[in-house]
Amino acid sequence: MKKIFAVTLVLFLFGAMYVSADDAKVMPARVGRFYLAPTLGFANGAFDDDGDYKSYDSGQGSMKFFNLGLALEYGVIDWFTAALQWAPGWNMWSDVDTNLPGSTSDVNANGVADLFLGTKVQIIGAKAPVQTDMFRLALAPGLKIPMPGPDYEEQLKNMAKNDPVTAANIDKHVLGLGVRFYFDYILNENLFINLYSEFIGYPVKGDLEKSGMEGYLTEAGMIAGSSGALKSVDVNYGYDLTFELEPVFSTSIAEETTFTAGLPFNVKLTPGNKYDFSFAAGTPAPVKEFIEGNLPDKDSTYIFSLKPNVSVFFLGWALPTEFKLQYSAPIAGKNERALHSITMQIKLYFKI
Repeated sequence: MKKIFAVTLVLFLFGAMYVSADDAKVMPARVGRFYLAPTLGFANGAFDDDGDYKSYDSGQGSMKFFNLGLALEYGVIDWFTAALQWAPGWNMWSDVDTNLPGSTSDVNANGVADLFLGTKVQIIGAKAPVQTDMFRLALAPGLKIPMPGPDYEEQLKNMAKNDPVTAANIDKHVLGLGVRFYFDYILNENLFINLYSEFIGYPVKGDLEKSGMEGYLTEAGMIAGSSGALKSVDVNYGYDLTFELEPVFSTSIAEETTFTAGLPFNVKLTPGNKYDFSFAAGTPAPVKEFIEGNLPDKDSTYIFSLKPNVSVFFLGWALPTEFKLQYSAPIAGKNERALHSITMQIKLYFKI
């Protein structure tokens, strides 16, 4: 089935372009960290299924946005940290250059991403169960907790009234089970190399009509055109897999003030979406095959990005604070938006 809106080029996972992986450090016992992560981003093109970059023409889906992420982490003991992360968090403002059929509505991708609730356990490190000053190794199991997405029935009414329309989700809004892997090779007191990986699987299927305006209209149209044979269409998102390599340099630039710079090489992959069809009892096999053929499986995706960053940590302040500036630049990809972003992380440390 042909795409209905250019805006529905994959907006899921775009947060991965500007959220930085952490290293294998954990929070000290009874020390917490709260941070804000405002992000400005834009995409003027995408990588197609051959990996070629194509700029968007007018009305084809170029976008810009402002997102605010949050996180809270707390060191339970010296090698065990609990964390609640919402980064990417809330798309407070966005604008998508696309044309809706029969409407002059402005189009956006506003809304909220899903939460990540997890723990981080350092297995190897200076204060870990296996102690060494040369390596750090940590694992972080967690849950991706779905947040509510837009009501597309309501968005369709907005479109009919030429009011602003939220036409796409910024996340999947289904339960995810995941684990993160962190490994640091400490070369000296100023330099270490971080290896990071994240796997999130999605055991729960999503409803196509809740995936975006295109999904809503696609499922409604297929059900209406099937003469009662088709009841619903579910989406199996498979998994998200991320790898990152980052050299990190850190040095003292003044009393109780530290400067840090990193250059992460990040790649994120998905297997593509699969669709499950629920048919009425007694639906003939040829009818099922015809309906299923109108919604082929979505191809696999990947995006490779560079994320240079610098930070300054003021340890001597009454509330120790770190400012981290990061730019994310897409280098190569397949079936993904070429998303650029600038993020300022403001991390506040406290002790209880």
